[in-house]
Amino acid sequence: MPGRAEGGASRRRLLRAILATLALLPAISVPARADPLPAGFVRLADVDPTIRQDIRYAGIKNFLRRKVDGYEAPACILTEQAAKALSNVQKALSAKGLTLVVFDCYRPARAVADMGRWTKEGGPPDPQWYPTAKRGDLIAKGYVGELSSHSRGSTVDLAFAAMDKKSAADPACGAPDAVTLDFGTGFDCFDPMSETAHRPLPAKAAANRKRLLSAMRAAGFRNYAREWWHFTLRDEPFAKQRFDFPVTAP
Repeated sequence: MPGRAEGGASRRRLLRAILATLALLPAISVPARADPLPAGFVRLADVDPTIRQDIRYAGIKNFLRRKVDGYEAPACILTEQAAKALSNVQKALSAKGLTLVVFDCYRPARAVADMGRWTKEGGPPDPQWYPTAKRGDLIAKGYVGELSSHSRGSTVDLAFAAMDKKSAADPACGAPDAVTLDFGTGFDCFDPMSETAHRPLPAKAAANRKRLLSAMRAAGFRNYAREWWHFTLRDEPFAKQRFDFPVTAP
């Protein structure tokens, strides 16, 4: 059956010609979804997914008792340098059965303004968050800033917790937290008890503050003395610049 054989050969030659032509065409690439972060910023989860995140201003467990403007997702965003330095702290702590828990990272300038407007509404002390100060005095007392180092992207609020179990920490001031170890107060307790070197403190709380301070200093962070949980990278890349892009999910 020569006719059928010749037809099969022709089809094979045609197929080879088509494949050869396709091989010469430029490859078509599908662009990856762009992450709307400015250059120099990263998501902490992309650098070290083992660090726990409990981003308080994206929900209602904070001193405003509502979501703060600019927080569209409970995500930690930092400068790349700060994220890598924080990962070094995590590695050191994890070797001892501990993990970092971050409460706030980059904070948009609009969030700082939101907090400022909220304080100016005034009001009495709040036994959970600011037991000895009126709301309208929180800026003057240094608990709420009209500007914030968080908006530069290299400041982080954090504590640490046991990796394998939840502790029973239940501070009298600040956000009740069933995860972190005892630091004497919870995060965002606006009271002299939150000063890093405050005394007297229970022995365990004082030891935990000292351990956190030592670990963060070793990685290049400096502490804000009024808040044991607040640290800024010493060699921050945007020391004179503040940002206002929203906190979003990837």
